[in-house]
Amino acid sequence: MFIAVNKVAVPAERQQAMMQGFQHAMPGMKQFKGFLGMELWVADDNTILAISRWESKEALEEYTNNDLFKQHHGGGQGAPGQVTYYNGTVLS
Repeated sequence: MFIAVNKVAVPAERQQAMMQGFQHAMPGMKQFKGFLGMELWVADDNTILAISRWESKEALEEYTNNDLFKQHHGGGQGAPGQVTYYNGTVLS
């Protein structure tokens, strides 16, 4: 599994709008083979962690190289964030 964690600092008054933006993007992301899901976490320091799960790095790259990714991120001018990538295994 390949994980992308996007950490975005968001003022408290904008958090709801940011969360709705991620929720709005979900139907489009689901069309990509290899997309496994997304989680949104809000931290006490006014950051949102958007964690997307993919079958592989290549599956994520298919999305990030698509025009839909640019639309989801304001034409490439979306909210600045810090993205970290992980290879991982989910234990049940």
